[in-house]
Amino acid sequence: MFADERKTKIEEIIRRNRSVTTSELTEIFQVSLETVRRDLESMEKQGLLKRVHGGAVSVRELHNYSNFDQRNSSRQAQKRQLALTACAYINEGDYLALDCGSTAIALAKALIQRFRKLTVVTNSLEVFQIISGGGAHRVILAGGEYLGEEKCFYGHLALDMIGQLHVKKSFLTPSGISLDFGISDHVRELIEIQRAIARIADQVYVLADSSKFEAYAPLQICGLDRRYVYLTDPELPEEIFELYRKEAVSLEK
Repeated sequence: MFADERKTKIEEIIRRNRSVTTSELTEIFQVSLETVRRDLESMEKQGLLKRVHGGAVSVRELHNYSNFDQRNSSRQAQKRQLALTACAYINEGDYLALDCGSTAIALAKALIQRFRKLTVVTNSLEVFQIISGGGAHRVILAGGEYLGEEKCFYGHLALDMIGQLHVKKSFLTPSGISLDFGISDHVRELIEIQRAIARIADQVYVLADSSKFEAYAPLQICGLDRRYVYLTDPELPEEIFELYRKEAVSLEK
């Protein structure tokens, strides 16, 4: 098979699966690892893919912004599954910090069903209302200026309050995760809040459904921190899962 034919087929695989490993390509085409690497290097220069350790991924897609109500009604099954996965990392009596957004709301609903007494810090009015109505939980609302379209608080007052606290575990719920751009989101006012929520925790968990991997939003929260635990749903393609694991990223689904 000629190089151009291989590249066309590689492009088809990347488009279909969003990623591929070098070992898979050597097996498919029955060529050497060096030949595959040359093909991928050439295709990256053409802007057709992004090389990563052990393979290649599709060129990052911009994760489009959608309003709060749209996000809250989309991919509900995946978010419920993601929330249940997160619950396995939480113990009764834990001190937690929760981000805002639809995935954080799904987690809040799961928490009140599975735990009796937690302390939860959040800047989300929706999360606050769910947790405060669910039993003996203690809720700390980081108030400040209210961002109505996201139903949460931001600004110096909220940041000052979060900065005075310490929690065992924080849960971030961003819009995009990629190997090269890291963790990203859309809302400028909330980026510093998300960074603050991460800073006050002993351990950070990043919750993102499978559609958010190898996608990005315009604003970077932080790089892909290997100290964090990344949680997703079972629909994440196995090829992407393996590429992240090869990059020493703690990813569970």
